Amino acid sequence: MSGKGSSRRTTQPTTSTRRRRSTSRRRSSPQKHAPTVRPEHQRELFALGLITIALVTLIFFTTDITGNVGIVYVVGMQQAFGSGALIVPLGMGTLGVVMLIQERIGDSPLQGSTLLGTFVVLLAILMLIEFPHHDIPIAERATEGGGIVGSTLVQLLDTAIGRPAALMVTMMLLLAGVLLMLNITLHDAMVGIATWMHQMRITMAGGDPDADEMEDESEKGRSTRTTRTALTKPAESQPQPAKQGQPTSAGLLRRGNVSNPPDANTARPAGEAAPAPGTGQKEPSMIEKIAGAMLARTTSDEESDTEKSETHAIVRPEVLTRQGIWRLPRLDLLDPPVETVITDDEHRVRARIIEETLASFKVDAQVVGVNTGPAVTQFEVQPAVGVKISRITRLEKDIALSLAAPSIRIQAPIPGKAVVGIEIPNSSIAVVGLRDVMDSEEFYTSKGRLKLPLGKDVSGIPTIADMNRMPHLLIAGSTGSGKSVAINAFLCGLLFQYSPDDLRMILIDPKMVELIVYNRIPHLLSPVVTKMDRVVPTLKWATQEMERRYKIFARHACRNLENYTALLQNRSDLEPMPYILIVIDELADLMMVAPQDVESHICRLAQMARATGIHLIIATQRPSVDVITGLIKANFPSRIAFAVTSQIDSRVILDTPGAEQLLGRGDMLYMARDAANLMRIQGTYVSDREVEQLVSFWRSSKPPAGDLRTDDTSSEADARPLDAPEEEHDPDLVSINADQPSQQHMFLSQEEEALLLPQAAALLKKHRRVSASMLQRRLNIEHSKAAQLIDLLEQRGLIEPVQRNSSNA
Repeated sequence: MSGKGSSRRTTQPTTSTRRRRSTSRRRSSPQKHAPTVRPEHQRELFALGLITIALVTLIFFTTDITGNVGIVYVVGMQQAFGSGALIVPLGMGTLGVVMLIQERIGDSPLQGSTLLGTFVVLLAILMLIEFPHHDIPIAERATEGGGIVGSTLVQLLDTAIGRPAALMVTMMLLLAGVLLMLNITLHDAMVGIATWMHQMRITMAGGDPDADEMEDESEKGRSTRTTRTALTKPAESQPQPAKQGQPTSAGLLRRGNVSNPPDANTARPAGEAAPAPGTGQKEPSMIEKIAGAMLARTTSDEESDTEKSETHAIVRPEVLTRQGIWRLPRLDLLDPPVETVITDDEHRVRARIIEETLASFKVDAQVVGVNTGPAVTQFEVQPAVGVKISRITRLEKDIALSLAAPSIRIQAPIPGKAVVGIEIPNSSIAVVGLRDVMDSEEFYTSKGRLKLPLGKDVSGIPTIADMNRMPHLLIAGSTGSGKSVAINAFLCGLLFQYSPDDLRMILIDPKMVELIVYNRIPHLLSPVVTKMDRVVPTLKWATQEMERRYKIFARHACRNLENYTALLQNRSDLEPMPYILIVIDELADLMMVAPQDVESHICRLAQMARATGIHLIIATQRPSVDVITGLIKANFPSRIAFAVTSQIDSRVILDTPGAEQLLGRGDMLYMARDAANLMRIQGTYVSDREVEQLVSFWRSSKPPAGDLRTDDTSSEADARPLDAPEEEHDPDLVSINADQPSQQHMFLSQEEEALLLPQAAALLKKHRRVSASMLQRRLNIEHSKAAQLIDLLEQRGLIEPVQRNSSNA
């Protein structure tokens, strides 16, 4: 019994065994994929079908050779639609042509309002044809009138509201159908008719309507240039831009946005989420899409020429301070922006590859929009109902393989939109010039006290950040990724906006080659710091200056620098306080020399210095935990990550991966303080020649209080005293001496500078030589202030930067 039972148990397969066998058979059986037709092919086939029906109907009605099917078709159409039998196929053919034109221009889906409007217009026309013949029975009037369809609708309205009201309702239906079909409002239609009548009146009077339009455009350009001259004025005093109408297709093609174009005149601060679809954005009409796309290439050159002429006409702005009027540099010092030509062919191919790749993995999704930026192009992919976003993000490498792209980045979802963004590198990276960002509507209309030109986002829109809201910035990236170029762009952007009375700087450059070009500009509180032993005293002075400002604020019941500046308007006895920007080009070198002192001063400034108007920009090429410590990260909520070598470095700077996929050459991820998502930006580029031109302008600028230089002291050689001995000169920071303890008033205030500098010049003229020790004894001041007077005499060309002994320096 036991043997039979055991043999029976071994011959009968268990349930789990049968399940495994059936599963293996299902896995081994080949899957049968149903043939699929691409969406664009479906649209083309549908449009061609409509055109074919229209042409066949036209042949049936105009010839006698129709066949049996043709005869039945003609009779049926005449009975159903009467005299309007040709209107129905004509509308179908027009709709098919429009679908083909849209497919070749913008690849935008045909809107439901267009279909509904076409249907309403056809019914209204049939009813209007029916009204004159409605009293005659259908059997007696043959093919006249609106046929069965028109007669039925007119009979319903006539019975319900009477003949006159029915006629009025039909006319309103026709008007509503036309507006829906053309996707325009009644106001837009009235404006278009008024414009057309105005042009016809000018033409009949013998004028030139094009010249009148050019005159109107020139008036708009003059008003725009007048607004742009107020580059350095507060945002509250700038006039708001006029509300712009519908965007033209020419602008859409240049920016590359196919479905949801952004408003070019709407300033979007860095880190702020884009508006949701349908909120505040006006969809362009079908007529504007077709006409604008046909005229885009012919008008792009004219628009670029107009923009260039407007930029060259910018008047040099001026800033009024207590000391006088500072003349700010013009944007003409910068190179003009280069217009980038964008074609749609590559976008179409990539969009089709993305859809086919997702379809091969059974992911139902469609590309509904394209945003072209300087470095990457973002494809907006809308998944079908029930498709998880994770199924798309898991296919990141597969999509990159299909596109033959070095790397892609998936943003799921795009903030404010119900789509997933797939960012693909462009074939060539476009250069985002400083002038291109600063001479934009986004820059002029953005509200901020210390505006930094970051660059352009993936949609090609200039991105502006407010240093006062950050309030400090941490930058990290590998060598050659664009950190130093970004810092130069930020500094140049501030130098174009603010005078030395509004903004002062302390530049710390351990590499000795990046920021040394800014020496001798009036914005610097001291020459560029390049020696390690001078860094800690400099940071210590900044901390003490912060404490001094807080004491003044407490004495006058002010919470921050803005309140104190407002108090200065009514108090002439108070000392004006400019913003102070401290820039450290390489933090890793400082952390190797004095990590505890540097970290303590940086953290203290980052925690408390915002209200006093002191801000920090720190950059490093080694984003490791021993350089960017936890305390430093906690006090720098605003960060910029350029291309790094590993995902670990990206997590150190951004707390999330992604920076290792950047392209370099200015491609960066910006984490704003008040934004939950990272923003990808192509950084602003400024060349060495542009920096030198700007620095030369500020070096040659005279202070409002008057310049001590005369006409015969144009060169430094002429300004050097003849009997001055050759002494050793320390080119580094003179006003902060590492060998002496830091004092609360280590730097000269503006009142002290105005009082002591003429006395120092008088001593130089009397003795034909000057030194820090002599000024310290004769003027009874501290050694650090005497050394700063020496630097000021050098900057004004009264003495040459001679070699001085350390005892006299």
